[in-house]
Amino acid sequence: MGSQQTGLHHYHKKKKGLTQLFDRFMYIVAIVFPLTTLPQAIKIWVSQSAQDVSMITWSAYVVSASCWLIYSIIHKEKVLIINSALWVLLESSVLVGAIVYG
Repeated sequence: MGSQQTGLHHYHKKKKGLTQLFDRFMYIVAIVFPLTTLPQAIKIWVSQSAQDVSMITWSAYVVSASCWLIYSIIHKEKVLIINSALWVLLESSVLVGAIVYG
């Protein structure tokens, strides 16, 4: 049957060089940077005190990260899914600690 061009919309160029390297680097960033929240979470849960922790600020962080998580799931962006899920988890641990011990 003639020259049908079905399936061409699924064609992707293979990433090379700097783009591929940066894509791999972003997986490291996606995992490492949310971990920067750990010291705050640990401090709250170990000391059982959230005296100077703003629940409004941490609530906003959780809402923002949740929106990014939904967005990344809809768009099937794996690196953003990993990053956003970690942010939601870790920021929620701070927020829950602030609620429990604040």
